[in-house]
Amino acid sequence: MDYRTGPLGVGGGGEEAARLVFRGRLGPAFVRFVLERAARLDLRGHVLPDDAAAGAAVRVVVSGPSALIDAFEIACCLGPIDTLVEDWDREPADPAAGVPERAIPFAAPPPG
Repeated sequence: MDYRTGPLGVGGGGEEAARLVFRGRLGPAFVRFVLERAARLDLRGHVLPDDAAAGAAVRVVVSGPSALIDAFEIACCLGPIDTLVEDWDREPADPAAGVPERAIPFAAPPPG
C-alpha cells in the first residue's frame, strides 16, 4: 500500500477556517500557548478564554492554510506542560463571522 501524499510541498495549502474547542485542565498558560503557536504559524483568528480561568474550556477560531491549522491543532492538543487537554472538537467556521468583543485576536509574529 502506498501511503505517500505526493511531492513535498504539495497539498495542505488551501485556505480554511476552523472552530476548535479545547477542554481539560487548561488555564491562562494554555491561552498564552495558543496565542504563541498561532503567531509562530502566522495564522489569523482569535481565542475566547472565558472558561480558561475555571480550567474548563478554551474556544479558538482560526483561519489559514489547512496544513498549518492541522499543525496548530496538534500542538494545542499537546499543550504546555502545566496543562492537560482531555478532549477537543473541530468544526468548520465562517471566517467572515464577527469577532466577539471579549475575544483576544492573534497577534502577528514578531519580525525576525
